[in-house]
Amino acid sequence: MPSVVIDVERLKNIHCGLGQFSLHLSHAILDAAGKDFDPILLLCPEQQKYYADRSVRFLDVTTVRREPVASLARPLLGATGFQERCNLWHTTHQDSKCLPMDRRTPLVLTIHDLNILREKKPATIRRRLKSLQRKVNRATVLTTASQFAAGEIRDNLDVGEKEIAIIPHGVCVDPQSDRSRRPESLPEGPFLFTIGDITPKKNFHVLVDMVKQLESSGTPNLRLVIAGAKRDDYASRIEREIQGAGLAGRIILPGTVSDEERSWLYQNCDAFLFPSISEGFGLPVIEAMSCGRPVFLSSSTSLPEVGGRLAFYWHDFSARSMAQVFEDGMAVVGQEARYEERLREHALQFTWKRAAKAYLSLYGRVAGRIVGGKSQVARRAA
Repeated sequence: MPSVVIDVERLKNIHCGLGQFSLHLSHAILDAAGKDFDPILLLCPEQQKYYADRSVRFLDVTTVRREPVASLARPLLGATGFQERCNLWHTTHQDSKCLPMDRRTPLVLTIHDLNILREKKPATIRRRLKSLQRKVNRATVLTTASQFAAGEIRDNLDVGEKEIAIIPHGVCVDPQSDRSRRPESLPEGPFLFTIGDITPKKNFHVLVDMVKQLESSGTPNLRLVIAGAKRDDYASRIEREIQGAGLAGRIILPGTVSDEERSWLYQNCDAFLFPSISEGFGLPVIEAMSCGRPVFLSSSTSLPEVGGRLAFYWHDFSARSMAQVFEDGMAVVGQEARYEERLREHALQFTWKRAAKAYLSLYGRVAGRIVGGKSQVARRAA
């Protein structure tokens, strides 16, 4: 059967979005591949523990030559008839340094977002886009998770006539999990929740003034949990603002939380807040919705596409406006008995089983075979 190398090297950061994407998509593909494909997982040896109960082949990422050295070797390898022992290669994120040595190996390239357009300086943007363009040129087909991201790819990269598959992510939490655990840092009582690496693009600092505004308008003792890795000075800035606003102990930054704690926080929060200004998809949004939690989101980038009509949106980030949207939204939720059920139903369209089926269909198309029925590939708009 055809073999496909799937790059899951980002499992090294298991709690970040790319780590969760790699973990859940790879397991779903292993479940669904059957006799259609032979998946080979590209990773570091210490990451094999995530597949301890699986019968699967591995490729050690430390033995794979990386860019740019590999790019110098490819012309020679092509001239000598070198071929890798795989029929297809899936590079699962645009910043990966690992590409197939043989240029004849079909390549599926996943581009999660072009957030650099909003986060970096012009010179850096040009350099990064130039580097990514080389991978696009090498790719047989591109994939991404949202129409918004696909649009940015078309507008900022030359994709020519290449096909783009829009394959949404699935939910990474089990809304019915009985293994959830309350974080020790969180006192008893109601709370609001958000999660993500604490970096400027997440825009979490605006929540400090919103909580202060809610308190002044008659919502006392409100708590907010902002979970996520503190990899940036931005986290220190938020902590200083919390102190200055007199909200110490009320807005809690516990850092990275375990899977069990994350599940508990989703399941038990009063609402989920996500003021991010730069997303290619927005996985935490559907995770919260899968637990029946109302979600309050920025209206930026891909978030309206993911949250749909059931989410409530901030169109500006003044404390008064954000507090008003929150209060109005919670009133709507309180007046409709089926709101929680509708949120769960909305989240059901985002599953890793569905994503895996779409990827396997795409692999079949790229490898010259149709697997699992009609392809999910969307052609580039003319």
